[in-house]
Amino acid sequence: MAWPDSFEKAYLRWRRFVPARLLYHPRHFEILALERRFAARPQERAAWVDAKLRALLTGALRHVPHYRDMVKLSEAELARAPAMELLQRFPVLEKAEVMAAQNRFLDERFKSPLMHYATSGGSSGEGIGLWRNKRLADIERAFFTFHWAPAGFSFDKARLLRIGADARAQAHEPPCRVVGNRLMLSPYHVNARHRDAIVAALRAFRPQCMHAYPSLAAALAELLQGMRPEDCGLDALRGVVLASEPATAAQLATTHAAFGMPIIVNYGLTERTNIAFARYEPGRPLRYSFDALYGVSENRDWQGQPEIVGTSLWNDVMPLIRYATRDFGRIDAHGVCERLEGRAQEFLVDRNGAKLPGLSIVIDEVTWDFVRLYQVQQERPGAIRIAVVPRQAPLSDAQRAFVLDAQIKRWGSFFAVELVEVDDIPPAANGKRKLVVSQVQA
Repeated sequence: MAWPDSFEKAYLRWRRFVPARLLYHPRHFEILALERRFAARPQERAAWVDAKLRALLTGALRHVPHYRDMVKLSEAELARAPAMELLQRFPVLEKAEVMAAQNRFLDERFKSPLMHYATSGGSSGEGIGLWRNKRLADIERAFFTFHWAPAGFSFDKARLLRIGADARAQAHEPPCRVVGNRLMLSPYHVNARHRDAIVAALRAFRPQCMHAYPSLAAALAELLQGMRPEDCGLDALRGVVLASEPATAAQLATTHAAFGMPIIVNYGLTERTNIAFARYEPGRPLRYSFDALYGVSENRDWQGQPEIVGTSLWNDVMPLIRYATRDFGRIDAHGVCERLEGRAQEFLVDRNGAKLPGLSIVIDEVTWDFVRLYQVQQERPGAIRIAVVPRQAPLSDAQRAFVLDAQIKRWGSFFAVELVEVDDIPPAANGKRKLVVSQVQA
């Protein structure tokens, strides 16, 4: 359910003055309390996770058609067997299975017009769509609130500098705009041509926390190199939180050297099955800690690699149980992963020679009704090709126009855009498809 634009702008402008208890579902505050309570009590946390997992699996077997048909467990087993053993009775779930029969993953108790349908192609260009409600959205926010708070992050109270796909602007538009408590800096404008306008916006806004793609945080650090914090409006900055892309050692070092603030990096998925956080320490590799209160994170062997498999403990609306992420990294008994793989940074070069992050490309949710896979291909600067695999070939004229027009509106000031239909987009050697394939040196 979409809000009128004027109402949403008013809400974002004034929400920092509204008490938190009126903004968020009670479960939001329950999670914050649980995180604090179990921080030094691992045995109590394990018992809580066991009970929560058992309840989730029981609800899925009783009320979700897919699991009811696929998994046979007696009431006695559900009541008495260890929850982790029960989990192993569920087969690993692939993204294509979900998209082939989405409605069969919905819990029959949660059919409501207030639910929201969200889609993503992520870093692979293979779409997935999920139903959620406000309760689940507020639960998700609680985990970020807890883990990002040391960097000064708050969804509604802190002044945030946001550099991501949701902040994008056309080439002729200003690089920055204020939306509520956020200064939105377009990922397509972080370059020398817009330096003065960016500095002016930062000085007027004085952000307390930066929330950005790793590549863009580093790009901003390079753009502001040599400037004192008070001269570029960053003297109130308390920390940097990074998400959506993998963070390279060079980018982290550049960002830390420029801002000298705590940097916290997130690993997560649109599917909301796993979440992990890592705090950057100069000279050391990132160590991701998976949050056991968020979901059960497992490894399975996939072609000799430790694939990450996840089960959310909270998503009872559309539960994804033992979901295969196609991301890789060995998770130890304490939930720590020393090395995450499966995601890559990809860039495109626009007609002005600027480097743009590939993950800032978005596909409209309706597109996934008739497109199974897509990939952005570039052979020369200033031009991109959107390759799509239809669910039922060929696309109709109306479908082709819908996909192409949406991308031209988004990218037309940066690239010439064409659309091609293909039979398949083969996965890379690691088993994961690439969102962007470029032959241009970025």
